[in-house]
Amino acid sequence: MCRKSHGALFATYFKATDLNYIEGENDIENYESSPGFTRAFCKHCGSPLPEQSKDSDEVYVPAGLMDEDPGVRPQEHIFTESKAECYAITDTLPQREHYGDGDLSRVIKVPEAASKSDVVTGGCQCGAVTFEYTGTPKMMMNCHCSRCRKAKGAAHATNAFVAGDDLTWTSGEDNITDYAHAGAKFFGHAFCKTCGSSVPRPRPDGSVYNVPVGSLNQPPGIEAKGHIFVGSKAPWFEVTDDKPQWDEMPT
Repeated sequence: MCRKSHGALFATYFKATDLNYIEGENDIENYESSPGFTRAFCKHCGSPLPEQSKDSDEVYVPAGLMDEDPGVRPQEHIFTESKAECYAITDTLPQREHYGDGDLSRVIKVPEAASKSDVVTGGCQCGAVTFEYTGTPKMMMNCHCSRCRKAKGAAHATNAFVAGDDLTWTSGEDNITDYAHAGAKFFGHAFCKTCGSSVPRPRPDGSVYNVPVGSLNQPPGIEAKGHIFVGSKAPWFEVTDDKPQWDEMPT
């Protein structure tokens, strides 16, 4: 569920208290992703936003939103029973299959493997937007730039780049908001208007789609080439795999 919502391979949250919105509180949309659990997102850009607990003063903040070091570090992995098949946990943090006593409220079942071996399907959390692509993506990267962290609310984005002719919308294309970041040449964020989930976004000429790997129902069919923009990565996240790292975009 977190993967669908954020469009990332995993989400990272920290607990806080006394949350105050400086501005924009009227721009928040809410989606009840499971009974009693509501996710918030910005209706303009789709960024995931903090969640207020109904039973306490605790606030759950997507760590990728932070401009500065929050002063805490990840303590464990939860819901590892349903982690993405293509994601390998390489750090030494404790792992828990669930969270709490068998809590499955934030675990959703995704469709079984596609009927055709060369088809990968995906979609948003609420199911309004769905798509599929054939063949192998041109490339996949983990991007640690601040724009990707804000858009996903996560440690980094993981994007697969799929040829425009290989991707087909199967439902909900008219339910997508396409946010173009002011001053950015290429960066933007496409998301479902209903649930805020990240969905594929095409280049202006339609030649390639930037597909958030967290939105997929099956493995993407390719491995990430490495990590880009690690020179501006989140201070609370450590890259522990053996993939290449570049401070910015490699030539």
